[in-house]
Amino acid sequence: MSQPDVYSAPHRAIHWIMAILIVGLVPVGLYMASIPYPPNPGANPALKDNLYELHKSFGLIVLMLAIARVVVRRVKGVPPPEPTLTRVQRIASAAVHHLLYVLIFLVPFAGWLATSMCYGPVKLFWTVPMTLPFSGQESTCTAIYRVHLGGALLMTALVFAHVGAALMHLVIIRDGVFRRMWPTG
Repeated sequence: MSQPDVYSAPHRAIHWIMAILIVGLVPVGLYMASIPYPPNPGANPALKDNLYELHKSFGLIVLMLAIARVVVRRVKGVPPPEPTLTRVQRIASAAVHHLLYVLIFLVPFAGWLATSMCYGPVKLFWTVPMTLPFSGQESTCTAIYRVHLGGALLMTALVFAHVGAALMHLVIIRDGVFRRMWPTG
């Protein structure tokens, strides 16, 4: 089987849906965590609870899409590295992509695990039960939430690097890298 010169349509669709979700989930996650609970002044428990439910649901969707993305990658293949890339660019690109793949699994799974352990139930959009069968101490959940937050912040930095590199290929280098993942590629 020969390698395609662009990512498959399903791969591109999953990429862009995940990108939109992740770009929304990080600031919403930071904001919702900053909303105080009563009896603190300015507390809005309904807003906080609704944001948490949406964050958990969309996080689970990201995890499901990550699984679908790996399946599509295995079935459809991926383009070979662009011939215009230098050795350093190929290494950097591979490192960023591999780390992003790890994080698109680790970040939502860590959030799901910690929530299931100490703050269940986890439901997909308030309806479908998705709680993992684990329980734990508050200290364990806090440690897992730190992994969730740290991973999300690292993912944010890598997304900025990824977008910056993509724009560099589009505007400065003007090779075929950008079009390989663009929705109309």
